[in-house]
Amino acid sequence: MALRFLLLSLCVLLEPVTEIGGLLLKPVLSGPSEAYVRSQVQFDCAVPGWSSPLTFELLKDAGDLIAAESNVKVTFTLQVTEGSAGEYYCRLTSGGQTSNSIHLHAVIPVVGARLSSEPDPAVIYEGQKLVLRCLVRKGTRLSFTWYQDAQLVTSSSELHRLSGDTLTVERATAVHAGIYSCTAQNQMSVNPRFSSSRNLHVTVKKHMSAPSLSFSVFSNGSGLTANISCGSERGSPPVTFRLMLDGRELEAKREDSLESWFLLPVSEGRDLGAARCQAQTDTQQLISDPVRLLVVPVGGAVRVTVQYLHDADGTLAAARLRCVPDRGTFPAFSWSLNRSSLPAEGSAHAVAGGGQILILTEVRAGVYGCRARDSYNLSSVWVESEDVLVQRTDLAAMSVEAIALIFCGFLSTVIVSGSFFVYWSTKRSNDACKRHSHQDVIQSEMMRTFPAAGVSSEPVEMKTVIVELEA
Repeated sequence: MALRFLLLSLCVLLEPVTEIGGLLLKPVLSGPSEAYVRSQVQFDCAVPGWSSPLTFELLKDAGDLIAAESNVKVTFTLQVTEGSAGEYYCRLTSGGQTSNSIHLHAVIPVVGARLSSEPDPAVIYEGQKLVLRCLVRKGTRLSFTWYQDAQLVTSSSELHRLSGDTLTVERATAVHAGIYSCTAQNQMSVNPRFSSSRNLHVTVKKHMSAPSLSFSVFSNGSGLTANISCGSERGSPPVTFRLMLDGRELEAKREDSLESWFLLPVSEGRDLGAARCQAQTDTQQLISDPVRLLVVPVGGAVRVTVQYLHDADGTLAAARLRCVPDRGTFPAFSWSLNRSSLPAEGSAHAVAGGGQILILTEVRAGVYGCRARDSYNLSSVWVESEDVLVQRTDLAAMSVEAIALIFCGFLSTVIVSGSFFVYWSTKRSNDACKRHSHQDVIQSEMMRTFPAAGVSSEPVEMKTVIVELEA
């Protein structure tokens, strides 16, 4: 087809122009370059400046005759089909001169746009690849427009890569989840036609984080029950949670959330074993760290630790008190100031850590104390701590002289200690040298006094002589 068009163009350019009555006649063809299938198009053929009737022929491609008419200006009307696409030109019958050519595109109107996805359904995990294609039932000369959550996806970027009828996501993240649609459009300069797809919901699931297990205890009237919580901080449900005890599965639950609860009877002081929580999705199976199912009642001594918090200027900003019982799995706490109970919240203090920590935002001198008991047994006995004195001491209140005095005292202690250590090390070394020298003299005297002792005497006798001499 291309070769025929090239030959035809060369013929048009090189062919001599028809001459009638001394005038050069060259026909000119005008008409559309694109048209929808099943529509009508018109091609006009005439010789500019000529007013007498002439016979014109409309030809296609390599010379296929379409129609012939005579007039000053001839209009050829065509019904467009898919086979109408091609190169058109007109020719004068007298002299056989040809006009310029027009390439007609027969465009099929777009119909039936829809979205397809890989994978199908469009449910993927973070990091996986997603490919969306905008398919049409029929249509030619198409361009495609994409939308995510009703927002136009203008061009390729780090989020999306566009190519023809395809939108690709190489490594999906949470931002790629949403509602997608596409629109296919015939690329026509006049009367473009559109076809839009239905919405496609793309789900991007999060990978599960390792589950954690914790438990609390409550009284059910006849005994104690452990409420065991199993959950993950991130992920996408549904998730199947399993409660494992010393490697044995006790119970399994499928949840549309990231947490599940299990109930198990327990008793004080009885170790049921190491409990674990297993979380499973269609792509992952994770297990928690072990937690011993052991309930220890509050007992032993209760202590209060104090931590003073200063700002950059050395001014006391707050104090942090912590109530620490010797033992107890689920303690409840209560605080007192000057033997009077402190409420959980106040203008100058706050309680955190389940009541175990008391934060003084305005430090007032006084005697503080705490007590603890089992949170699951309201009739259990409170165990009280000894009182501690909390005073307001600002680091900035110390004078330069006091700081210098403390530093000098510390430095003097270091110097004296170092000197004593050097003296003691030197004396010990000298004493050791003297003992070795004295022993050498004694052995020399023995050799002179008992010249054969080193050869003929028994080892036991030699040892006895030496001990007596040293004594």
